[in-house]
Amino acid sequence: MTMPLSFWDCPKHKSTITRTHKSLNLKMRVNYFICVYCLFIVSVSFGQLTKEDAPKIEAFAKQLFDEGKTHGALLVAEGETVIYEGAFGLADRSLNIPNSPKMRFWDASVGKMFTAVLILQLLEEEKMSLRDPISKHLPWFKHNMADKITIHDLLSHRSGFSSQVYEERAKAEHDQKSQRSILEQKIAKTALAFEPGTAFLYSNTGYVLLSEIIMAHLGDEYNAILQEKIFKPLHMSDTYWSAPIYGPSMPVYYLETGEPLLPAKELDFTGPGGEKTTLQDLHKFMMAVGTDKLISKQSWALAFQPHSLPEEAKSGWGPHQSPYGYGFSLIDFPYMENQFAATVSHGGAAAGTSSYALRFIDNERIVVLWNNEFKNPVLFELYQALNDIATK
Repeated sequence: MTMPLSFWDCPKHKSTITRTHKSLNLKMRVNYFICVYCLFIVSVSFGQLTKEDAPKIEAFAKQLFDEGKTHGALLVAEGETVIYEGAFGLADRSLNIPNSPKMRFWDASVGKMFTAVLILQLLEEEKMSLRDPISKHLPWFKHNMADKITIHDLLSHRSGFSSQVYEERAKAEHDQKSQRSILEQKIAKTALAFEPGTAFLYSNTGYVLLSEIIMAHLGDEYNAILQEKIFKPLHMSDTYWSAPIYGPSMPVYYLETGEPLLPAKELDFTGPGGEKTTLQDLHKFMMAVGTDKLISKQSWALAFQPHSLPEEAKSGWGPHQSPYGYGFSLIDFPYMENQFAATVSHGGAAAGTSSYALRFIDNERIVVLWNNEFKNPVLFELYQALNDIATK
C-alpha cells in the first residue's frame, strides 16, 4: 500500500513511503479507494433528491423512529440544497418538550474531523511533517515511545494508544484531573497495545495529543482555534467546543434505563470531539469537505486515503469495521443491487447519544443526524431508502 506521509506526497506529487500488506486483494482495494477518494471520480449514477421528496423522507424517518432506530433529528441535503430536516421524540421527557432539528447537540467523536483539518492546515504551513515524532512537538510528554509515534500514527489511529484517557481521568485524584496531568502522569506511563504504525486501534488518546500539538503551535485555547480556523470561515455560528457535555438549546440525553444523563463531574478533553453544533452547521462543514475551502484539495485527498484497514484492526467495534483516513471513515454504502457508493464520514457515540455526518462523494448528498438516546447511527437502510426515493 502506498502511504503518503507529507502534504505533497499525494499520488500525483512527490515521493511516498510504501508499506506492504499481506494480500493482493487488499492492495487492489486500497488502490480503488485512492482513485475514488483522491480524485473524486464519479463511478456510480445517482438519482437526485428534490424538495418534493421531503414527505417520503419524512415517512421513512418516522418509520425508523417507530421501529426504535432513531430518536433525535435528521437533515438530508443535495449539495447546498436542504431537502429535508425533521425531528422525532422528546428533548425533555419531564417537560414534554419535543426534539427540534434546530437544536444544538453534542457531537461526540464527529469532531475528530475538525482536529484532522487543523493538523492538515499546519502541514500546509510547513510547521510539521507527518513523519515527525510527537516528542518533537510535545517535549513534556515523556512516553518511552514518544520518539517513534508519529503525527501520521495519531491521525490514523496507528499509535498503539487505546482510548484510556477517560478511564484514567475517572480514577485520578481531584487535583490531577486536568488534561495535561492525565497525559503527563498517566498516559505517558501506559504500555502501547502494539508497535507504533503496525496495526489499527481507534484512539481518543491520540486525538487529545493532536489537540495539544495544535495548541502548542497556535498558542491559543482549543475553542478559539476552532472558531478562527474552521467555524467562522464556514459561518458555523452555532458551533463551539466546551468541556461540559450540556449547553444552551440542547436536548436531555437519556440512558438505556430511561434516566437522564447527568452533567459529568469530569470535563471533556480537547481533540476527540465534544463540540456543540447543529444539523445546519455540520451541513456547512460537510459542504466544504473535499473542496478548496479550509485546506487544499491535495490535503483532502491525503485525508481520504485508507491509512488504516479493518484487516489490521485490534478491535471489532464501530470505526474498525471500515477503512480510516485522517479524521474520516471511508465507507462504501450499498445503493443498488450489487453496487456501492463511496462516502466520507464520521460518527460519534457516548452514553445517551449518537450522531453521524456523512457525504457521498459521487453526488454531494449529505446526511447529518443525531440521537438523544444511544442508537446505531450508521443506518444502511436510510441511505438505501434515500436512493430508492431519488430514483423512483
